[in-house]
Amino acid sequence: MRHRIWARLGDIPLRWRLTAWYVLLLAVILGGFSAFIYVNMSLSLKKGLDAVLLSQGEQVLSSMDTENGRPRLDPNLSLLPGTYFAFYDANGKIVSTNLPADLAARMPVADLAGNQPATVETPGTEWRVLLVPVREQGQQAYRVLVARSEEEAENPLDRLLLFILIAIPLTLVLAAGGGLFLARRALSPIDHIAAKARRISATDLQRRLDLPHGNDEVGHLVATLDEMLDRLDRAFQRQRQFTADASHELRTPLAVIRSQAEAVLQRQHSPGEYRQALEVIRDQTEWMGNLVAKLLILARSDDSQEQLEREPLDLGDLVAGVAAEFQGMAADKGLLLKTRIKDQLRIQGDQTRLTQLLANLVENAIKYTPAGEVTITLERSGREALLQVQDTGVGIPAEHLPHIFERFYRVDKARSRAEGGFGLGLAICDWIARAHGGRITVASTVGRGTTFKVRLPLE
Repeated sequence: MRHRIWARLGDIPLRWRLTAWYVLLLAVILGGFSAFIYVNMSLSLKKGLDAVLLSQGEQVLSSMDTENGRPRLDPNLSLLPGTYFAFYDANGKIVSTNLPADLAARMPVADLAGNQPATVETPGTEWRVLLVPVREQGQQAYRVLVARSEEEAENPLDRLLLFILIAIPLTLVLAAGGGLFLARRALSPIDHIAAKARRISATDLQRRLDLPHGNDEVGHLVATLDEMLDRLDRAFQRQRQFTADASHELRTPLAVIRSQAEAVLQRQHSPGEYRQALEVIRDQTEWMGNLVAKLLILARSDDSQEQLEREPLDLGDLVAGVAAEFQGMAADKGLLLKTRIKDQLRIQGDQTRLTQLLANLVENAIKYTPAGEVTITLERSGREALLQVQDTGVGIPAEHLPHIFERFYRVDKARSRAEGGFGLGLAICDWIARAHGGRITVASTVGRGTTFKVRLPLE
C-alpha cells in the first residue's frame, strides 16, 4: 500500500511537489509562529489584568476606613471603569459592594486563596478576581474582593485569532501561486534540457546541449551532461573502432583459411600438400584463438567480470622468474637482459595477471630493440612498488604516446602483423595495473629507447 502511494506521488510533476512541500513548510512555520504569538499575548494580557487587579486592590484598601466598627470607603474613591469590589466580613457576609447582589453572593470567597489572582466562572461571564484579607489585631476581620471581566483580555485574543485564521490561508494561497510560478521558472531550463536530450541518439552523440547557463545548479547540470555526452561519444567511438579493428584482424586469417580450404577441395593433392594446407589452417586458427582470448579478457574486464585471484606476492621473485623466461629470447637477438631488484617488496595481487603484464612489457622491449640491452628495475617509491622496463630500442614517436594503451593501436601497423602482434597487449597491461589499484605510464625518445613504469600499492 505504501509503495503504491509513493508511486502515485512520483507521478505528480516536480513543480507541483516542490510547491506542495514549500507551502506545507510555510504552513508549519506560520502555524508555529502564530501559536507562539497567541500564547505569549494571552499570558501578557492575563499578567496585565492581574497587575490592574493588584493596583485596584491596593487603591481600595488604602481608601478604606472604619466608622462605628464598620468598614467605610472614601466617597471620592475613583476606580478604573470595569473594576468591581466587594467587602465581606469574617463570616463571608457582604458588607459593601458595587457588584450586583446576586453576583457578589455567588463569588466562592471561601475557596479563594488570599492575594492570588484567580478565574471565576459565572453565568455569561468569566471574572478575574483577587481576594485580599484585611487583618485587625492579628485576626482576619474582613476580606476585600476586586474583580474585572476577562473579556478585556479575551477580546484582543479573539481579534488576533480571527486575523490569524484569515491571514494564514490567504498567505498560503499567495505562496502557492508564487511558489508554482517560481518553480516553473526554475525548472524551465530542465524542460529545455530534456527536449534537447531526447533529440540526441546513439548515432548522433556529437550533438551537445549548448544551452546558456551560469554558475548555478542548472548550469552545473548542463555542463555535467555535456561532459557525459563527450565521454559517451568517445566510448562509442572506441567501441565502433574496436569492432572494426576486431573484424579487420579476423578477416585476414579467415580469408587465409577459406582460400586454403578451397584450394584443397578443387583438385587432388599430394599428402605433403594436404599437410602443408592443414598446417597453415592450424596456425591461423591458433592465431585467431589467441586474439579471441585477449578480446575476451578485455570484454570481461569492461563488465568487471574478470576476477583477480589475490594472494601475497614477492615482486622480486616474480621479476626474476620472468627475466629467466626471456633470457633465451634476448640472447637470440644478441641483447643483454638485466634485472635490478633494489628492494624486496610484497603486494597483494594476482600472480598470473602480474606475470602477464611484466611478460608483455619485456617481450615488447626485446621485440623493438635491435641492439643494446633491456633492464628490469624494481624499487620502492613511497608506499608503492615501482616496476620499470627500460630498453635501448627504436623508441615511440611522441604523437603516438597518448594512444599507446588503446586497443588495436599500433605504432607500426605493417610490422606488427608479421611479428604476431594484435595491438591488445598494452591495453591488457593497463587494465591489469588499474585492477590492482596501480597505474602504468610510458616515456620514450625516438632512437634512444622506451621506459614503461608500473606503480602498484604495497601491502
